[in-house]
Amino acid sequence: MRISCAAPCASDGQQFMLGGSSATTPATSSLPPHMSAGLLPKLTIVTPSWNGERFIREAIHSIAQQRYPDLEHIVFDAGSTDNTLALLAQFPDVVVHSEPDRGIYDALNKGITQANGEIIGFLNTDDLYPDGVLVEIGSIFAREPDIDVVVGHSCLFETDDQGRRRRLFVRAHVNQNGLWLPELAFGVPGFNGCFFRRRVFDKFGYLNIKYRITGDREFLMRLAIAGARATRVERPAILYRAHAGSLSMNPGKSNLLRMGREYVDMALELAKANASNRELSRFFLAWHAFESVKLVVRRGQAGQLRDALALFAQLNVQNPLWPWRLFEAARIWRMVRDLDAPA
Repeated sequence: MRISCAAPCASDGQQFMLGGSSATTPATSSLPPHMSAGLLPKLTIVTPSWNGERFIREAIHSIAQQRYPDLEHIVFDAGSTDNTLALLAQFPDVVVHSEPDRGIYDALNKGITQANGEIIGFLNTDDLYPDGVLVEIGSIFAREPDIDVVVGHSCLFETDDQGRRRRLFVRAHVNQNGLWLPELAFGVPGFNGCFFRRRVFDKFGYLNIKYRITGDREFLMRLAIAGARATRVERPAILYRAHAGSLSMNPGKSNLLRMGREYVDMALELAKANASNRELSRFFLAWHAFESVKLVVRRGQAGQLRDALALFAQLNVQNPLWPWRLFEAARIWRMVRDLDAPA
């Protein structure tokens, strides 16, 4: 099933405007006719930061342009050595904490503990929110008090040397309102397009800082397994920027080996944690086989033959039925690819 792109995005190869170009543009968001400002819950956006001077101004403007009536923006900076802190000082409404951390998810967890909002979202320094989306998110939470998570479409874009933005793909996360385990494991989750009630973190825990790049995926899997209640907004809720400095969205895919290693460890840990549930255990062992074989191949291609052989030996010990489970993993991967193909 192909997912059509919502209004804020254009077709591949075309320039598009998502909340403006590098310069700011007038905000277009407004409250729904039936909703007053006083009915919207307080919303906190947490931004982790380290040497983000290149894009952080755009990120802040994309929040400010929302005109959300009760909004708090907290930045946890890890001690930037560039001009990031000087830029942040130009925005008195942004709460800035600058201190060492143990990675991006440690910064997010610190932000959660400091947040005053009933609703919490996360925006990286290099990403953007589409105009008006926060009001729409807040309205859904106000209307549906039983909802834990609101999930929007994820849009990936790149910017050329003239500041023009081009959409690369959109994913709508249509199955199980974005908390579909097959997509969370074998697909592309849209964590920054998710907004959470504060009680989610009290009930299900915070992000696992052991995973330096992929902890958001593990967190969403925990929510899916636990049965968190989610709903969707039918439009992009996050605009991910592809660029060379991005941890996970860089065109050269420079972190594939690191991410692959984390996926292998994560899959095995989740299989063990859910050993009493045969269906879940088999699912995560299939994912473990899938990610292990991918990582063996990639290490071999990178010339890391000793590491590749060690990983293959480890796979045979930890997951001895991996050849059969690999067939199941391939079936799930094809299902995810077909059901939520990029628009």
